[in-house]
Amino acid sequence: MKTQGDSKKRVVLLNNLIAMCATISGTCHVFEIAKVTPNRVQVVYSNPDEYGNNEPVTAHYPAYPNGFERDNPWVVLDAVRYDGCTGRNSECWQAFDALTDCPELFRMPDGAWKDAQTIRNDVTPKPQPVAA
Repeated sequence: MKTQGDSKKRVVLLNNLIAMCATISGTCHVFEIAKVTPNRVQVVYSNPDEYGNNEPVTAHYPAYPNGFERDNPWVVLDAVRYDGCTGRNSECWQAFDALTDCPELFRMPDGAWKDAQTIRNDVTPKPQPVAA
């Protein structure tokens, strides 16, 4: 018996990945790009514990060249390795689900990044109160 599978992996440009990290990062949960090489992008996730001890975890994502911009490679959001998964972080891969589940982001003319729902809310006319 052979295992079967069919899936669609998410692939984003590095600029989008940087915006995604900024979008999902908060006061404690922080995602940031640590290193970019021609065939790998490292994303570091950190969430200090209650004592302020930082135990960063690094995910290594495969990357391949973008034919239009050399310094903006395509990144496949399917990690090939995790570094720093020890102790309480033994299932650290789950922390990166927030990154792969981040909504698709679009750069606005003013340079801000927004998801489709926010864009729709910005352009949808607000109902006006009816005068009685």
